[in-house]
Amino acid sequence: MDIADRKKTIQYIIVFSVLVNIVAWIGPILGGDPSSPGLGFLVWGTAPIFVSLLMRAVTRDWSDLGIRPGFRINFLWYIVSLLAYPVAIALTLFVGSLISVSSFSNFSIGAYLQAALPALVVFFFFALFEEVGWRGYLAPKMYSLGLNSFIAHALVGFIWAAWHLPYINQLSSYTTESMATYIPRLFLGAFAFSIVYGEIRMITATFWPAVLMHWVGNSIANPLVAGFVLFSTGQEYLGSIGVDGLFMIAIFFLLGMLINRWRLRQNTALDPVIEPLPQESLGVRREI
Repeated sequence: MDIADRKKTIQYIIVFSVLVNIVAWIGPILGGDPSSPGLGFLVWGTAPIFVSLLMRAVTRDWSDLGIRPGFRINFLWYIVSLLAYPVAIALTLFVGSLISVSSFSNFSIGAYLQAALPALVVFFFFALFEEVGWRGYLAPKMYSLGLNSFIAHALVGFIWAAWHLPYINQLSSYTTESMATYIPRLFLGAFAFSIVYGEIRMITATFWPAVLMHWVGNSIANPLVAGFVLFSTGQEYLGSIGVDGLFMIAIFFLLGMLINRWRLRQNTALDPVIEPLPQESLGVRREI
């Protein structure tokens, strides 16, 4: 990437980041929230996909969108994306129960499915709305700059976390924790989770594994927190099964590091002289 293209990409990233947060903050003005969705909540939820598609249409740049799923060549990574949240949530709840941080209340498979299944379609579309923006636009643009991968993941995570702020009080309603400590941990969690999402995006050259991972995570965690899992007062920061829980953050950070090490080893095996930014992060890998 020459200097002119680099400057242009940085400008696009800045414009996207500003616009997506401006649109997100319009949400509370229009009304609605996670517990009582309305027009404003829909505007907030669709901000990432709306702004990303607007940017691509205006700039006529669709090259790195990564819309081809490449199921055959990326099968392993779809499995990882499918299992990442369920395994992390199960481990977090298991450890939480051992140290009395979390517990189940009135849980049964039937009751859980009755609560979870009706919302699967909604969770899928919200995952799609987010990931077309974060991993379909922002991430490949950020990676194309040739930054250290962890710096790029951190920047994507920062913008992703900032998008949550218009509804931060409602999204953290399960805890009485001060926002002074909750918000920094949310940003830390977004960074850890962005490593996993981003590394898989680099490897697969498509945003669909991120959609699958996000969809599965929301579909499992939200019904559990809403009706079946209790957290010990003052211990929510440990036991939360979302992006803001320390156990979840640790698991995703470890998983992200493992995937990163694997990706770098693969790159070194392909080219022992140069460690390039993977072409797949730019969305140019072809499905075979």
